[in-house]
Amino acid sequence: MREGPIEGPGRVALSFADLEGWKADDQSAALTAFRRSCQRILALDDQAPLDTRGADISIYGLAGDWRPACKAAASVGGGPAAARAYFETWFAPVRFEAGTESGSLITGYFEPVMKGSLTAGGIYRTPVLAFPAAFAEARAAGKPLPSRAEIEDMVASGRIDRRNALVWLADPVDAFFLHVQGSGRVELPDGRILRLAFAAKNDRPYTSIGKVLIDMGAIPREEVSMQTIRAWLEAHPDRIPSILRQNESYIFFRLLAGAAPDAGPPGAEKVSLTPGRSLAVDRRYHPLGALLWLDTRSPEPYGPGKVTLRRLMVAQDTGTAIRGLQRADVFWGADSGAAEIAGRMKEPGELIALVPKAIAPER
Repeated sequence: MREGPIEGPGRVALSFADLEGWKADDQSAALTAFRRSCQRILALDDQAPLDTRGADISIYGLAGDWRPACKAAASVGGGPAAARAYFETWFAPVRFEAGTESGSLITGYFEPVMKGSLTAGGIYRTPVLAFPAAFAEARAAGKPLPSRAEIEDMVASGRIDRRNALVWLADPVDAFFLHVQGSGRVELPDGRILRLAFAAKNDRPYTSIGKVLIDMGAIPREEVSMQTIRAWLEAHPDRIPSILRQNESYIFFRLLAGAAPDAGPPGAEKVSLTPGRSLAVDRRYHPLGALLWLDTRSPEPYGPGKVTLRRLMVAQDTGTAIRGLQRADVFWGADSGAAEIAGRMKEPGELIALVPKAIAPER
């Protein structure tokens, strides 16, 4: 661990008293999530960055700077007061000078629940694919992978073996949202539940279907949400293939075996996500495992209103559409309330980093 604060531009030291809502938050939930990240951080070399995707070490430091706090996390007692005291003892809040930039956007995601079958037939006609071995070989050889349209055609023609399908879904719109969310649960006809987790992608550019529908004049920009996109697609089933093929990006999955029913799916950090506390971030700015104070709003689960959302989060995931210093996606869980919130959440907000005191700028 280094001695003294890290020097660098773009940071403003704060106190916890500056974080509106800090004392009202139950940081014990964030501590539970952070302990999972600490298991990964403690396995890193002291001189290693928290993440390998380019997040600024002048802000977040190196793994060794986090090691004392991660070791101390294991012995913190239960309850909000103990968790709050832990974070106040070991960390200091730091605002980014661009923290209130107009480009901030906070959205939500969830773990969808779908109907499916292990065999194709009847209503079960949309495959969820594992990453084909031939694609892995092509990637290793530096060759580009097929687009979404090409992959779908390869399945239809048999050039991708149907045995590559992990499960067959009853609804192509469910498959679309599974690709967007990156994980999901599939209820089989016999009542069993399969868990699906992200395995790979085809490295093609991501195109928002919401934007496609806006550009078509199908949905007004201010009304776009998961719910309105689903409603439009279900009302125009003959248009679904051509609309979805405008997004060249394609996601492949793996079966998540042995996961506890109440455990969240693994994120990019390869730890179980915690509903309401795990955050997907742009790893160019925020490393996996980082602590971030979130100040934004979220929709009421089943109402038209919005509520203030101020809480401590842990960066444990990322996403193709998550781009920017003040861009983040809140993981909400797998129930119907989570889907309602995540599908309609689209708010400005601010992320404030919590960094180990030893490397925090001086106030």
